[in-house]
Amino acid sequence: MQINHDRFLMVRAELYDLCDALGMTDFDASPVQFLLRLEQIRATAAHHGLTAIAEIASTYEAALQRVQGHSRGQAVTDGFGEILRDAIGVAHVHPQASEALLASVAIRLG
Repeated sequence: MQINHDRFLMVRAELYDLCDALGMTDFDASPVQFLLRLEQIRATAAHHGLTAIAEIASTYEAALQRVQGHSRGQAVTDGFGEILRDAIGVAHVHPQASEALLASVAIRLG
């Protein structure tokens, strides 16, 4: 059990590092780099079974693609960046916890 907990902590630290790198990238100035970093977060989360985080990253990307080229990326990145970091902070592998997290995100975005 301790090994799984330690592995989870390492994955969470990796995701936070990826979020930090994402936060240092300006979407409006460098959309390709931003989207590649976001994809790395999604892929890492999916690989480790953190479905809620992967889904949030996918939704984040879709929102960014809608505003790309309109210089409105900052509003999207501010909101989703906070949501993504919150999701990493409370990430659970349990499916019901993931569903609750996604419902919370839907309410925040609605």
